[in-house]
Amino acid sequence: MPIGKSKKEKVLDEIRQILQDANKDVLEGEHLNAKYKYRQAIRFLTEKEDVIQEDPKTFSKLFVDIGKGLSNSDQHDQAIEAFELAIDLDPSNISAWLNKAMNYVSMNEMNEYALLCLNEALQLDPNHQKALLNKGDVLRILGRKEEAYETYRQLIEINPGNVKHIHKMVKRTPDDPGLWYLEARYFELVRKKEKVIKAYEKILELDPGDEYALKQLSKLKPQNNRMIIQKSKNLLEEGKVEEAKDLLRESIKVSPNDLELLDALIEIDDKDTDALRKKAELLERMGENGKALQTYKAIHELDPEDLTYFNKALEINPKDKELLYQKGDALYNSGKYRGALEVYKKLVDMGEDNIDLWHNQGACFYQMGDFRKAIDSFKRVVEVNEDEVSAWLSMGASLFKTGRYDESMEAFNEVVKREPETPSAWYYKAKIAAKQENLKLLKPMLSRAIKLNEEYKEGVKADQDFDKVREDPSLQDIFD
Repeated sequence: MPIGKSKKEKVLDEIRQILQDANKDVLEGEHLNAKYKYRQAIRFLTEKEDVIQEDPKTFSKLFVDIGKGLSNSDQHDQAIEAFELAIDLDPSNISAWLNKAMNYVSMNEMNEYALLCLNEALQLDPNHQKALLNKGDVLRILGRKEEAYETYRQLIEINPGNVKHIHKMVKRTPDDPGLWYLEARYFELVRKKEKVIKAYEKILELDPGDEYALKQLSKLKPQNNRMIIQKSKNLLEEGKVEEAKDLLRESIKVSPNDLELLDALIEIDDKDTDALRKKAELLERMGENGKALQTYKAIHELDPEDLTYFNKALEINPKDKELLYQKGDALYNSGKYRGALEVYKKLVDMGEDNIDLWHNQGACFYQMGDFRKAIDSFKRVVEVNEDEVSAWLSMGASLFKTGRYDESMEAFNEVVKREPETPSAWYYKAKIAAKQENLKLLKPMLSRAIKLNEEYKEGVKADQDFDKVREDPSLQDIFD
């Protein structure tokens, strides 16, 4: 049986004595002495490489102890050196990775290196709670909040008791919705419904548009929409109009069948056609067809191209002539001329025969480029009432488009005979004179048109109907 201590035991005794003396210096505030002794410990061990290799795990732990001592003495660079020596001996030493990471955190702009170390530790043990906590903290420092929250969430899932760390962070930064989400998750795990509700309400207080929080609250507290409406009123009182609208819109996404939410939003913004449409559709499903129609009508008044009101109303009473006239006019005003014509034809089939109807049809034909049918329609108007100036004017324009210049001139003459101050009639008369190269008539007619409407002075310069006469010297005072 060997007598005395082995070389390894002697090295361990000596290094432990050095560390004991150094730790004592730290406690007594003798940091310079402590630093020297920790450095002495590193030198001592590195000179005993043969002994160290006999038991790398044990000596790896000793290097961690040295590193911790240096860290406590604010010697972070040297502490990291000690932890690296520990890792070289035992790459599975999680304590070395963790301490190396936290020393990087203590050094400015070194957080990315800290994150690398923490990930190494978690490779060794994915559920290591201290590593997860530190990783979450580092991610928050780096501004990678979503990753941080996911890390904290994992920490709570492993052990709900870890929520104490979240509670502390919430106290420090109570305006962080992400931390309140973690609170909500913890209270869900321990089945404390009221506290879950409070956490989600706090999230909505911080972010009124948080759709997920709204959805969860609607499940946990079905009558919570009344709270949402009250909150929107509070926001309005604070002058936060857009925030109030956003809150209600997000709530409607979660509870699309809540009429009170829709009405609350429309009360704030009665021009919100999307909200009005949702309300109208909901009223229809509820069998409130009269109220639905009134809502569709309000949409049309805001958006003339939306014809749902007429379509719905005519489903109820397809022979309502007044509605058909209104729908035809709305289609025309929206540039849907073919659709307007179909409506006007339906009225003709129902026995309607009046100058307004024929004039409207003529206007549709004109816009569609079917000038011959337009002429026929306008003729029917003036045959019934020869003083219908707008029909003469439209017919004259249609005749001009077909190249029937003499007939077109006669139509415009009928206009100026009845309303001599009509600038468009004089302008068209000048266009006809230009086409026929009748300079004697052209200049006085064009001058009259410009006198009545100065916009023609610029318009005539680009009007191709005057190209044949544009270079005539007698007209240069007009075209220049």
